[in-house]
Amino acid sequence: MARKTLFWDVDTQYDFMMSDGKLYVKGAERIIPVINRLRATALDNGCSIVASMDWHSADNPEISDEPDFQTTFPPHCMAGSPGARRIGFLGKLPIHEIDPEPRDPDELADLVRHGQFHIALHKGSLDVFSNPNTVRLIESMPSRPERIVLFGVALDFCVKLTLERLARFTGTELVVVRDGTCAIDSEGAGQVLTDLERQGVQMTESGHLQEMVPCG
Repeated sequence: MARKTLFWDVDTQYDFMMSDGKLYVKGAERIIPVINRLRATALDNGCSIVASMDWHSADNPEISDEPDFQTTFPPHCMAGSPGARRIGFLGKLPIHEIDPEPRDPDELADLVRHGQFHIALHKGSLDVFSNPNTVRLIESMPSRPERIVLFGVALDFCVKLTLERLARFTGTELVVVRDGTCAIDSEGAGQVLTDLERQGVQMTESGHLQEMVPCG
C-alpha cells in the first residue's frame, strides 16, 4: 500500500535562488530543475505541497543593516517584492498563502480536508513554526502524513531547522532530497546531511521519486 506522502518546499524564493538575489545561496539556481520535477511529480501524483516563504517587513527583527548572518540578515524577501516570489514550476492547483496572524482552526481545516492542497506559509524568521498556523495546519490534517519529503534552501539553515521542528511530530518519516537542496556553507553540507541521518532523517535523490508516490 502506498504511504501517504507530503512534499515540503523550503524557501525556494528569488532572493535565495538567483545570483542577483538579495541573499543568494551560491549554486542554488542549479537545483531549480530538480525543484520543478519534485513539484510536478507531487502534483501529478495527488500529493500535497506545503511551502515556507520568508516574508519580511522593514521592522522585522531578522532584518539589519549590520547583519551577523546567524540571526540577522540584510533586507531580503520583503513582503510582496519580486525577491519574495517562489521560483520555477508551481502547477495549476490554487496556492493558499497564509500569513502569521492566527487563523480560525476550522478555516485551516477546510484547506486540507478535501484532498490535495498547495499551501505557502509566510514567516518572519528562520523558523516556519514561528507562524502559529503551521502547527494548526498540521493538526488540522484529517490524517497525519506518514512521510514528509523536504527540499529547498538553505540546507544548513531553514531546511535543517524545519526538519528538527517536524521531528517533534512522532510517527512521520522525514526524507531529504539531497540534490534538491543547497547549503550556504557548501563545504559543510556533507556534515549537515550526516548529522541529519544520525538523527533518523532519511536521504534520497530526485531520481528515486517513484518510491515516494503515489501519495495514498
